[in-house]
Amino acid sequence: MKLQDILYEGMEFNACTIEDNEHGGKTVSPHDMRQEKVACWVCDATGKQKYGDEEYDCDMCKGTKEIDEWVCGGPSMQVSNANGYAIQRDILSLEADHAGMVDAKDLPALRRKLIKMVNVDKERESMHSPFQDEQGPMRAHTDDQGNTRIGRGARMMGGQRTDSQVLRYAQTLLDMVDYAMKNDLVISWA
Repeated sequence: MKLQDILYEGMEFNACTIEDNEHGGKTVSPHDMRQEKVACWVCDATGKQKYGDEEYDCDMCKGTKEIDEWVCGGPSMQVSNANGYAIQRDILSLEADHAGMVDAKDLPALRRKLIKMVNVDKERESMHSPFQDEQGPMRAHTDDQGNTRIGRGARMMGGQRTDSQVLRYAQTLLDMVDYAMKNDLVISWA
């Protein structure tokens, strides 16, 4: 993991277990979570950090060059919110939500749909999206000092979703469904 990976906004899809919690509800957690030693992302596995002209042991790994990181044993997929909502709408046939789950009983039908998506190009077309670049119209506005100014509205840009990207999503989800069915799990996202 790199430092820029900490600051992201998106959804992660995982094969998960469901357990009863002490409040009478359910807890969903990624299957086979465990800690593993990985290269320190703060110091890029050098064990040292620089402050001004001096060098010190890394604050994160304490100079060992490794840290304990939580990893998931099964397949998972991290996507942007826009792509996560498209996956829910166009692949899972669900109303888009920031978090949710596909129950184990629904996995065989989802698996059939994903096999079709992986093997038939036309099945993926609904998820294709062109690059979008929209500039707001010219308009006049008055600032907080009472001055009237003329300018453009906000520029909104949206990323493209290609066939190879959709195919990768479908294949990863198919791997996740196979893993979930083998281990009696559900698929969830948040």
